[in-house]
Amino acid sequence: MVIVHCARCGEEREGAGKVGLPGSLGAAIEARICAVCWQEWLGTQIRVINHYGLRPAEREDREKLYEITREFLQLAEPAPEV
Repeated sequence: MVIVHCARCGEEREGAGKVGLPGSLGAAIEARICAVCWQEWLGTQIRVINHYGLRPAEREDREKLYEITREFLQLAEPAPEV
């Protein structure tokens, strides 16, 4: 069990663990988001997908979903790669 200082709620809690998202977003969630906030996002994610009519299999829609995920979890946007 890894304890993190959650970027979203500010509490010291058990971390989200392996979330299965690629790249810097997945790494940031695993390092900086608690399990409670991650579960809240998982419950919200389906509503977001339905509200915006997102198709996560499509790259553009997946990027939009990742952007909303970052906002919800209060994770800063990564610096652009050069």
